[in-house]
Amino acid sequence: MIASEILKLIRDGQAVTRSELMDQTGLSRTTIGTRLSELTKRGLISESGSAASTGGRPSGLLAFNAGAGVILTIDGGATRSALAVSDLAGESLAERSELRAIETGPEATLAWATTELDAMLAALGRKREDVWAVGVGLPGSVDLAGRPVSPQLMPGWDGFPVAERLREHYGVDVLVDNDVNVMALGEARQHDPKQQIVVVKAGTGVGLAYVADGVVLRGAQHAAGEIGHTQVPGHEDIQCSCGKRGCLQAVAGGQRMADRLTAAGIPCANTAEVAALARGGVPEAIAMVREAGHAIGFVLATVVNILNPSRLVVAGDLTDARDFLLSALRETVYREANTLATSELEIARARAGGRAGIIGTTTMALEHALSSTA
Repeated sequence: MIASEILKLIRDGQAVTRSELMDQTGLSRTTIGTRLSELTKRGLISESGSAASTGGRPSGLLAFNAGAGVILTIDGGATRSALAVSDLAGESLAERSELRAIETGPEATLAWATTELDAMLAALGRKREDVWAVGVGLPGSVDLAGRPVSPQLMPGWDGFPVAERLREHYGVDVLVDNDVNVMALGEARQHDPKQQIVVVKAGTGVGLAYVADGVVLRGAQHAAGEIGHTQVPGHEDIQCSCGKRGCLQAVAGGQRMADRLTAAGIPCANTAEVAALARGGVPEAIAMVREAGHAIGFVLATVVNILNPSRLVVAGDLTDARDFLLSALRETVYREANTLATSELEIARARAGGRAGIIGTTTMALEHALSSTA
């Protein structure tokens, strides 16, 4: 058993003395001592006080030192980005959020992010040397090397070496993933880890992620869950930016909905304003949000039939439109999906709320930072 596994036992509270570690692992006192020495040198654990004695010399109590380092998080959205600095227990030390378009490009976005994160570190009395890993969530497909691949909502980002650029700045491993994948990881931490959860994000775009036994299933090329360009019957009159007609993203994507409302004489700039108009009782906005709910539900019905999840979680700015989106989505899923697959299916808003992306991106980077690989 390697040091990272010993550390996990201590972090989870499963073993907080040398004797308990020996019982849990079957390792000798000498081997346990060697592993603990490695962790102590990294500043990850401390030993103090003593446990209740059961005869012989009392064992010192082992404690995880969450302050040994920090994790940096960039949760990038199409219209809003959030930044966070967290300790090694995943507890947020500082967060910032700002309305800014991802379409300004990678150079400007990453320059802003690193400048802000460096300022946040300084305000906390931390240095770049304290950073153990960086996590990044982006609103588009990301390959295994951490480069966006043909992202519809991110013009100018295709193939940009995001992970490499941030690694040059901070000198640590950088984990980059699709924003819905990290959102799903964050949401999964709010539920029983044995549950199978489908998370759909209804925001500027529409995306999906699947978590089974606490693990996000990303697919062979990290492209699983890209449902935005699935065709929805009855919407052939709506042209999608990809060139096809009736794509889910064109029908239910928040920005496209905002554009249609504006064209109808109802000024609307973005997804959050679509939701606000629906909450305010504007009939056209309510009808459009419900139409989006039915469209998303139609696609999700097939997902439910194939994956048979125990829970379907809906996140994103459109969920702020009272219950107009969710009620339409539920109605369509229960009508269109297999009866057995929906018999015990729970459909609800994300428990993590707007912080699901931050939580998930931090978790992704943290788990890597404390793994045997790192």
